[in-house]
Amino acid sequence: WEYIPEPDDDCTPEKEEELCGLLREHLQRAVRRRMEADVPLGVFLSGGVDSSSITAFAVAAGGQDRLQTFSIGFDEESFDESPYFNRVARRFGTDHHATTVSSETIRQRWRSMVDGLDEPLGDSSLLPTYVLCEETRRRVTVALGGDGADELFAGYDPFRALRWAELYQKYVPKLMHRGVCLAASRLPVSFRNMSLDFRMKKTLQGLSHPPALWNPVWLSPVDPLDLAELMNMPIDPEELYSEAICHWDNCASDSLVDRTTQFYIKLYLQDDILTKIDRASMRHSLEVRSPFLDIELVDFARRLPWNCKLRNGQTKYLLKRALESVLPTDIIHRPKKGFGLPLADWFCTWPFELNDLPEILDGDVIARRIHAHLRHRTNDRLFLWNTVLLNAYCQKAKFAGQ
Repeated sequence: WEYIPEPDDDCTPEKEEELCGLLREHLQRAVRRRMEADVPLGVFLSGGVDSSSITAFAVAAGGQDRLQTFSIGFDEESFDESPYFNRVARRFGTDHHATTVSSETIRQRWRSMVDGLDEPLGDSSLLPTYVLCEETRRRVTVALGGDGADELFAGYDPFRALRWAELYQKYVPKLMHRGVCLAASRLPVSFRNMSLDFRMKKTLQGLSHPPALWNPVWLSPVDPLDLAELMNMPIDPEELYSEAICHWDNCASDSLVDRTTQFYIKLYLQDDILTKIDRASMRHSLEVRSPFLDIELVDFARRLPWNCKLRNGQTKYLLKRALESVLPTDIIHRPKKGFGLPLADWFCTWPFELNDLPEILDGDVIARRIHAHLRHRTNDRLFLWNTVLLNAYCQKAKFAGQ
């Protein structure tokens, strides 16, 4: 079996109401199935629509005296979701446990996190996920998580950029695009979560390439030009992103939303999100179950037309409509933060010891990027995390005699 979008384009208002009911039923059953356990069970709760819906259905299913929920917060306000997860925990009366992660917490633990990886994983949200699993395992053996909803129901910010990106690339000449990129590069740099300058620069970076490359470039810590400079060799973007191009071109639908959904499910969900939660949870002997990846629910989602997932700029359109009778309105329509952490600020106080990087990487380029970040000229947290991680992994391999 594999995920192949086969949308039923017949979605009248009457059919939409029916679909909302079916979606609620699928999710409710998926949660109930995953609550079958003879050991203590809890729920990861971020306060977003995905984890909040799982919490709501888990409480409704009963089976425990009081459902335990677990969250991670941050001192930096733009990354912190504590107002939301505290509200949901109070709303459903859960036995809630929240842990605040600081720079010092991560500095003390990140090497042990790396030691739990079979191969480097460039997603820095591994760090708070690791701490979340560690704290959760102190009280329960099984946890339910919200992984899969963003991929299945078009929940990520790049989905909202697709229509604008299509128009931009169609009507803005390449010469003008270079001018726009130059102007954007002069915007003041902010280290806040998903700041305007970060989103604008990332979006324009992707738009320097054809549509099949938008998503991998938007997710990458460096684009092909930067990678070529870093490695002192020419880089063919089509070779670099061959898997992404393959899934984009082979999608059964011509819709940008369906193609992007396929990219996220085939690559990001499989090789990043699920790998991350597997490594972090198994490191602590915690079993994590994902109701949104219930096969009946996934099969239902792949048959939805794309405008049931993204409509008028609203992500997860049908999922949010289906949950209007389940969750508070301000939770359903709250701004998405993602599971990021304030690495940009933290890196300004961390020492950089990069003595074990592969020789193929240009040390002068790395030094320049670190220098620019420390002086707030750039927000290079993605590149810096991947560089630090690669150095640690190479150091580990060297000591192991590999």
